[in-house]
Amino acid sequence: MYYFPDEHWYAIRVKYRHEQVTERALAAKSFSPLNLTYQEKSRRKDRSKILTKFFFPGYMFIRTALDADRHVEILKSIGVVEILRNSQGPIPILESQIQNVLKLKSYDGKILTFSEYCEGMRVRIIEGPLAGVIGRIDELHRDLLKICVDSIPGSVAIQVSADMLEPVDPQHTLSDLIV
Repeated sequence: MYYFPDEHWYAIRVKYRHEQVTERALAAKSFSPLNLTYQEKSRRKDRSKILTKFFFPGYMFIRTALDADRHVEILKSIGVVEILRNSQGPIPILESQIQNVLKLKSYDGKILTFSEYCEGMRVRIIEGPLAGVIGRIDELHRDLLKICVDSIPGSVAIQVSADMLEPVDPQHTLSDLIV
């Protein structure tokens, strides 16, 4: 495996909903992770709440002079799945790309993020009266997803908000399907 001798930025993939835990674990090991967040008003009908969301759910950045020992130390941190890499080794991110990402900190307009859900993905409902129901995403709409739930004797389609779902198999996300 090839490592670049100088300090570079790298992207780290983390477990589903482990961004904060992973950030604290890396900081405790004297790494400086970059994990940008923004505030968004909850879209629930019965209450209003301000939520902290991540610009890059499931990913964060880290700047380090990476070698085999530091690579293993990062991988041993709670929540870290992998450092993004190709067949030669970890892929450094250009400084100019990180500067573009850092500009997001000062943006105060409406944030539209790309959903980690895609048609055909298996999901579990985590809130409301249907909590625990597993289905497959049939259609994507702006704020709602149409999910087909297998039942006997046929299939039932329901619409739920994306924030009420979690992937059944979180290690297989949309980013895996694109590659």
